[in-house]
Amino acid sequence: MKKYQVVDVFRPNTMPSYTYINRQERQGVTYETKLKRALYKVGSLIVISGGSKTGKTVLYRKIVPVDKLVELSGAQISSVEDFWRQIAESLRIPDEFSMAYSSQETGGDRKSASGRASLLSVLTTSLQKEVSKGESHGENITQKVMRNNTIVMKSLIAGGFVLVIDDFHYINRETQLYLSRILKAELFNGLKVILLTLPHRADDAIKRNPDLIGRTVYINLRPWTKEELAQIARKGFDLLRVPVAEEHIHSLAQESALSPLLMQENCYHLALRVVEEHEALSMETVEAAFADTVQEYQGYQEHVRSMCRGPVKGRSRRKEYTLRDGRRCDTYGLFLLCLSTDPPVLQLTAEEIHSRMAQLLREGEKAPAGMNLANVAKHCESIIQASVPELDTLAWKNGTLYILDPFLLFYLRWDEAWRDDAIR
Repeated sequence: MKKYQVVDVFRPNTMPSYTYINRQERQGVTYETKLKRALYKVGSLIVISGGSKTGKTVLYRKIVPVDKLVELSGAQISSVEDFWRQIAESLRIPDEFSMAYSSQETGGDRKSASGRASLLSVLTTSLQKEVSKGESHGENITQKVMRNNTIVMKSLIAGGFVLVIDDFHYINRETQLYLSRILKAELFNGLKVILLTLPHRADDAIKRNPDLIGRTVYINLRPWTKEELAQIARKGFDLLRVPVAEEHIHSLAQESALSPLLMQENCYHLALRVVEEHEALSMETVEAAFADTVQEYQGYQEHVRSMCRGPVKGRSRRKEYTLRDGRRCDTYGLFLLCLSTDPPVLQLTAEEIHSRMAQLLREGEKAPAGMNLANVAKHCESIIQASVPELDTLAWKNGTLYILDPFLLFYLRWDEAWRDDAIR
């Protein structure tokens, strides 16, 4: 029987080969099947939407060969020129290059017997239109070709590449409008395009160009369930021949906050302790693995500290509350503490936040409610948005707090250092 290594089984930062879970969109149809069908249907724009770290990248990389991918990030496209330049660089098309081909004279007309571009099988007939100058040497002709948008697009299509644009919603409106028009035209010519975006921004391309209606295939990745996350643990630990109790698997799935990446990370650290360091498997070992995982997310420390401090204005007049253990904190510290309490959830109503706060406070102490609570939530959202504008973390809408980043929730629950800033 093959012996598997921990590093091969649980892979949080790359493609999971052994612990990949083929999830179903609906009964009998998996996301993989739907993506294959969409790619087979020439002329369709494919939009894969889902929350942060829900497996959008893993899905298309499971189906499309890596050497056929041209991947762009919307966060790095601030202009039309950025779009074309990044594609050209990915395809390694230089600013200018030469095309050589042999020729023969027939009835006074020069006909091409063969044509070859050194890059990506660009058709000779297309390249000839881009000639800036040519030199004839007997039967050989060398033509100097300047890179332009036409050549870049023809290279994409002729090479059978799939263009992937991640975070399409980050691209400014003007550039989105241009891209939507370009994509619509080139889809007709055989271009294959996948857009990755958030669920509530899945229609951005169509809003910019309604002509894409009827030409778009939506693959909406629903949130992972705890049972689907549990399958990652069962598959992986079975391969490692490590028996894991269901209570431990349940804890791993619950703390991973519906994130397959966090599940891979937590299983990886637990497996290291049990397989490599020969620790006995217990709930204490599982919690030690969580403590190992949270070390990977220390980048959140300063952002959480900023939220603990709250806005500078009014800080000296801020009310303090007494906790059950006698220590004190202000509204912002109390707000973050309540997010970190059991059970870990990614959505809390104002009433649920108020209830959690009441459980943290000493008897008789009143928790903030109403407008005060809403202001704290909105300020925290603004503070972390200012720190990491390209990361969706918190959102307060219609009296409900949405924790959009499961890694932030995990950090709040398992890192102890930030609490020193929250509690006095």
